Amino acid sequence: MKRNLKKFVTENRTAFDSAHPPKELWQRIEKELEEREKSADQITVRKMLIRVFKVAAITFLIGTAGILVYFYGKKNAYEDYRHINPELAAEQQTYSQLVLQKKDSVAIIATKNPSLHNEFSKALSQIEANYETLKQEFANSPNKELTLAAMIRNLQAQIEVLSQQMEILNYLDKNENQTKNEQI
Repeated sequence: MKRNLKKFVTENRTAFDSAHPPKELWQRIEKELEEREKSADQITVRKMLIRVFKVAAITFLIGTAGILVYFYGKKNAYEDYRHINPELAAEQQTYSQLVLQKKDSVAIIATKNPSLHNEFSKALSQIEANYETLKQEFANSPNKELTLAAMIRNLQAQIEVLSQQMEILNYLDKNENQTKNEQI
């Protein structure tokens, strides 16, 4: 086969040398390259969009799973407490909700005084850490009812501290308003 090709080329050499490519050849090649480049860009954009949608879907699934685990764990904790002592469990649930409400109230009022809010947060963080320790000890506690009662006392202490913080913030806010009124 090589010999036939070689023979054909040598015999028709003059025809090859005298033949010129058509004038539009380079324009057609350039046009095809541009079309391929455009389609490659479109494919790249599609791939990026697919990746973004995959990441968004995964983030959504992980977030949803996290929220479900959080609320399921919260519900099960209450159920565990209720099996020990229904009255204490209800009391614990009530105080937990009160603590959350008071924290929100303090956070809203304290927006005017961030440095004071930081000090309040530091004061409350130790009590919260003790509460978390009690929650962890609850699972292994030989006297779960006593541990639950200690958790309730801790929540009551948190409520007292938050109430004092609210009183301080309200007092400061009231004094600030009075000084503004006196200046007017």
